[in-house]
Amino acid sequence: MWWKKNKQAEPDLVSQREQLNRMATILLSQSEVDFDRATQLEQALIGTFIFGMIHAHGISQGLTPPQVHALALTVFKDSLHYTDEAAVQGVQECINATKPGYHATMNAILHRGIDGYQQYKKDNLAGLHENITTVLKQFKNPGS
Repeated sequence: MWWKKNKQAEPDLVSQREQLNRMATILLSQSEVDFDRATQLEQALIGTFIFGMIHAHGISQGLTPPQVHALALTVFKDSLHYTDEAAVQGVQECINATKPGYHATMNAILHRGIDGYQQYKKDNLAGLHENITTVLKQFKNPGS
């Protein structure tokens, strides 16, 4: 039937969620930061970086923006232990930062996350480690 031939299969968002949570767990490991005990700045940097990775995953998998948004919310809650409200705020800020001129620093970190996704997909964990730790060091308080 013609309507079935042209219809693309819906992605399995449950398996996508599992893949993205595995990816976030690996990134957290590579960051060497205990996320639950991290400063708010470290959490924001890592969250923004992870959103860049999720965004790149969504593009590579042909996901729609609402699907990426939903998956990002679940990863922020599952892997980063954000509350519902904090996840909504954090993900929305990341979405806003994808627009040029909204927040140049966040946009740059999102792009580092996009690069991190490629490192992750190529199993370049040393590169991923260097990428995320460089971002974190860039903002580290010189007095600490």
